[in-house]
Parts: sequence; structure tokens; C-alpha cells
Amino acid sequence: MSSGQYSASYRNYVLAILTVGYLLNFVDRQVMTILLEPIKAEFGATDTQMGFLSGFAFALFYATIAIPVARIADAWSRSQVLAISMGLWSFVTALCGTAGSFWQLALLRVGVGVGEAGGTPPSQALLADYFPPEKRSLALGIFSTAPNIGILVGLFGGAIIAELYGWRTVFFVFGIPGIFLALLLRLTVKEPIRSNPQERPQSLLANIRTLFAIPSFPFIALAVGFTAISNYGFGVWSPSFLIRVHNLSLIDAGLYLGLIGAFGGGLGTVLGGYLCDRLTAKDPAWQLRLPVVGILLSLPLQIAFLLWPESSTFTLGAKVIPTTMVFLAVSSLFAGFWIAPTYAAVQNVVPAHYRTQAAALLLLSFNLLGMGLGPMLVGALSDSLSMLGADAIRYALLSSLITVVVGAAIYWGGTHRYVNDLAALTPTPGR
Repeated sequence: MSSGQYSASYRNYVLAILTVGYLLNFVDRQVMTILLEPIKAEFGATDTQMGFLSGFAFALFYATIAIPVARIADAWSRSQVLAISMGLWSFVTALCGTAGSFWQLALLRVGVGVGEAGGTPPSQALLADYFPPEKRSLALGIFSTAPNIGILVGLFGGAIIAELYGWRTVFFVFGIPGIFLALLLRLTVKEPIRSNPQERPQSLLANIRTLFAIPSFPFIALAVGFTAISNYGFGVWSPSFLIRVHNLSLIDAGLYLGLIGAFGGGLGTVLGGYLCDRLTAKDPAWQLRLPVVGILLSLPLQIAFLLWPESSTFTLGAKVIPTTMVFLAVSSLFAGFWIAPTYAAVQNVVPAHYRTQAAALLLLSFNLLGMGLGPMLVGALSDSLSMLGADAIRYALLSSLITVVVGAAIYWGGTHRYVNDLAALTPTPGR
């Protein structure tokens, strides 16, 4: 397979379609964040239960099923698997609006996770085939801005819809468009021709062993997982922190966090991909060094976001905004540096016919540790610190930051292994 077989305009069209699909993927996943408080109130749930609902209930099936689904995609068609998965997760998202109890909603969220298992890994593998290595980090960086835009759409849009029409309507509004996009993807996105399909092992276990035998791969997977624990804990519980500690309304919390995620996080993700392509042209070690730099720059700003006094505010137009939002906005720029370099690193060091499965294994760590453990950990810590009142969520989030330091250390430990893995590769067409 050669990435040059398609025109630049068609490659960019595919990038746009996959990015919009990822945006809907993330909106359908993230919308629970802004709905935690009204759903908790209706069903009488605890913070631990809501952490389970927003994280583990989704992540366990999403992460584990992604691996066999990725194998099917590598063996059959990544574009077909992606289209089917998109239609499924969108339909079940809409069904979430019909839930009559906490456990019915939890079961439906499991269904959304099953559908989304076939979303991101096939998309990353397709883009790795469509774009050559020297443009891959930037392409994956643009693709990876979808969650940042999804945060704005999900948090702010979800908050407005929930305030006007109730939380159930949010699921209908965000679920249905994905069904139509799945049809468009099925009709217009071509499956690239892949080289050496006969090299594909027959057993899933053999594939996994092959991938983990690549020295840098386990380091990248663990680094992503530990970094994501804090990231997801922050992402899910920041609205509740702002509502409980800073007395923001649901709509204001959604607006501020959505704007920061879309513009600060989105810019940081694209900038991370751009810088990575530039820096690795001189020294490939920057592929994993850059995430470390981003983590260490964002960490003190996140601490300031949590600890800055709630009495400190500033006025913007008619809005009184907590000063602490400034620290979160700046931190979001650096916090996104790890995303594109990490995804590209995995695609760079694995054989082309393993790319979807490699992406699925990376997301297994990312989602089980991050999405699965992160929100539930913060929720459990908040419950255990309930004697602190509203400040319980503040110190629960602060405690979770230790995991991102562990992630940075693992990234650093994998740097020289990644460089050695690249050096050991024999250049082949399309890589």
C-alpha cells in the first residue's frame, strides 16, 4: 500500500469524515459528564455510582471488545467495521434517553461502549495508511482535536438542552446524527490496499505477543494509561467541582469548560502534532519526550486550578468568572501535547497489518486505567472525604494528579527503546 495512491484532497476528505465521526464518538461518550448532577438527583445515586456510570460501566466493554473488533477490522475492512460501529453506538446513545432507572442507564452505557469499541482504532489505522510518516503526527493531531471540540459540544450544548428540555433529550439529540454519518462513511470512504496480508498471524494471542515484544510498546501503553487516569478524572468531575465549589450554574460550567477544551485543548493537540513532526525530523526521541514536556508544564497549572481561592473572580461582559479558569485554560494547551505523538509513535513502530490491533491495545490501557479507573477513583475519594463538604471533590481531584507524574516517568523510560525500535525497522513502501 502506498499513501500516494490517493490525492491530497481525498486524503483530507477522509481525515475530515473520520474526525467528525470521532467528534460524535466523544460527544456520545462525554455527554455523561455534564449530566452527572441531574441524573444523580433523579436516581438518588452516590458519587461512587456516578463515577462507575460515567467511567467503568462504559470503559470495561469499550476497551476489551476493541481488541477482537480490531482483529476483525485488520482481517476484513477497517472502513466497514467503523461504519457499522458508528451506527450501533449512535443508536444506543439515543436509547439512553429512555432509561427508567440507574441500572438501566448503566446497561445502555455498556451498549454504547460496545459500539464505540470499533471507532478509534480503525480510524487511526486508516489515517496511518492514508498519510505518510512525515505527515502522520499532524494528521493524527488534527484527528485528535475531535475530543476537544466534543467537549464544547457535549458540555455546553448538553447543558443547554438539559436545562431546556431535560437530560433525556440530550441523548436523543446527540445520538441520531451518527446514524446518518455512518451511512455517508460507508458509501464514500475507501479501504486502502494493504501490503503483505499473508504475514498476519492466525491467532489473536500471537498478535498480542508480537506487539508486546516490541520493546517500546509496553512503555507507551502504560504511560498512556497512567496519564489518562488523571485526565479522565479531571474531565468527568471538573463540572461538578465548578458547580459545588465555585457555585457556577450547569450552563456556565459547560460553557467555560467547553470553550477551554475546544480552543485550548484543541490548539495544544494540533500544536503537539506539529512540533512532534518538526522535532523528530532532527531527533526521533522527541516522539516520547514531547509528552513529558507537556505533562510537566501542565501539572502546576492544574494544581493552581484546584487550589485557587473561589473568592477570586474577574468580570467579562456580564459574566463573573472564577480566576481559577485562567489556570485551567493555559494548562489545557500543554496537557494536549502527549496525544498525537503517542498515537503516531505506535503506528510508526508496528507493522502495517497490526496497526488497528496496536491502536486497540493502546486504548485498552488508556480506557481501562483512564476512563474506567479515573472517574470512579475520584468519585470514591470524594465520598471518602465527604466530611470536607463541597471541598471533598477538590481534594479528590488533587490526589489523582500523582498518576500523571507516574505517566511522565514511564514515557521517559520508553524514549531510548522507541528510538532503537525505529532504527531496527527495515524501510518498506508506505511506511
